[in-house]
Amino acid sequence: MLRRRPVMKCLIVFALAFLVRQATVVFFDNTPYEMGVGSLASFGIALMTVLLIRFADHGFRERGFLIPKRANRLFSVSLFLACVYVLVVIFVPGSGSGFEASPPVTISWRLLFSAGSIILAVVAAEAVFRGYVQTDLEKAFGSYVSIAIVSVLFTLYMLPVTVYFTADSTEVIRLSLPLLAESLFLCLFFRETKTLLCPIAFVATATILKAFTPLEPTSIEYTTLVSLMCYVFLVPIMQMFIAEVKEQDARSEVVLESDTEDQADVDANLAERFE
Repeated sequence: MLRRRPVMKCLIVFALAFLVRQATVVFFDNTPYEMGVGSLASFGIALMTVLLIRFADHGFRERGFLIPKRANRLFSVSLFLACVYVLVVIFVPGSGSGFEASPPVTISWRLLFSAGSIILAVVAAEAVFRGYVQTDLEKAFGSYVSIAIVSVLFTLYMLPVTVYFTADSTEVIRLSLPLLAESLFLCLFFRETKTLLCPIAFVATATILKAFTPLEPTSIEYTTLVSLMCYVFLVPIMQMFIAEVKEQDARSEVVLESDTEDQADVDANLAERFE
């Protein structure tokens, strides 16, 4: 009974987000209104999540809506991992099949709006799946079960529903596996850092870099495998960097406590002398 309530809330949040996203895909994909409607949908999903948290349990901080003390270092780690991911998934497949030029990108308001839409979509997805669903399910089922469930839901959310009707099973699996691996990595990233800043920075940076990189592989035959392997190797690298950041924080706290104790001793000695 204790588990049923958070599970039902998570399923309702997922269902609402899923319906909003898939409706925009079905009715506005490849139309002049695609970007604008997608941005409004992302804003609506993010706002829905924030309001649910605000009126239900007020737990913004425990759901990752915070800027940690080590934000600059965590942000740098996220950017580094995103750059590594983009370099691997573009240049490793391309080294075997060759490269072709991407369509030229011109600096305009549409480009800025596109980048803003990407960031807004990432914020909405991470607020729902890492901030809300993963946090609630982790309380009910533990870390690993919650990560597995969230990753399956995230894959269903990100994969356009039209794919199930227009592609064969092999193509659906090829498109689903990278999304599943991405979500597993993001869930672990969120679990290690306890802030949405890291998964948002990683996904937004990687998506924007991939979208505006002037080269792309001529063949996508090995892209799925390369993407899966890349996430496998990014996990220990991410954990190594986060462990180092935590160790530096621990050392800083020890030094601060030592300085505080030393200052307290000095103040005590001065007080004794004046007495």
